[in-house]
Amino acid sequence: MSVVNKTMEKFMGERVDALRRKANMTQQRYAAEVLHCSQGTASTKLAGKTRMSSSDVLNSAKAFNVSTDYIYGLSDSPEPGSQGGLTV
Repeated sequence: MSVVNKTMEKFMGERVDALRRKANMTQQRYAAEVLHCSQGTASTKLAGKTRMSSSDVLNSAKAFNVSTDYIYGLSDSPEPGSQGGLTV
């Protein structure tokens, strides 16, 4: 993974982790209900050590009612539909 990709993965993981914490959702619950994986796998994705798939991003956007553009860092507004983002 290139440096740019590592930085992007870390950014996305931090953004999703902040949403998870704001929703008072444990990492274990997030792993089971949103990513459908183990807590360990979710932990590596949230830390940016493992790439989030497009399904992970979409499921996270749905779970936290934000746009995928917000998770990808294409928008600074988490509101679905803002700045032309994909609403889910």
